[in-house]
Amino acid sequence: MPVDKPKKGETQDKYLAYCIPQEINNGMDKDQAVAVCYSYWDKDKMSKIKDTTSKVMAKVAYNAKFKGINLFAEDTDPCWAGYEQYGTKDMDGREVPNCIPIAEK
Repeated sequence: MPVDKPKKGETQDKYLAYCIPQEINNGMDKDQAVAVCYSYWDKDKMSKIKDTTSKVMAKVAYNAKFKGINLFAEDTDPCWAGYEQYGTKDMDGREVPNCIPIAEK
């Protein structure tokens, strides 16, 4: 079951403090839970953008940030089909899977 959206006025740190443990309790490993919670946070921020140009730019940045990462994978492979994990990368101070296209390696 997904966690709730961030509450009005809630800080990112406060949201992540309960989101990550809840996702781990739902069966995700730590790295996957971190990536999922960051994606929830970013999507919530994007939903509040009113200006079309800013909304498009936020969506492009979101897609680049989570490119190739299968945020809601049920199995142990954290990457989308056609991507494979090649180590990890830092995302906002957290270590997450670095998913790259298979041919790029």
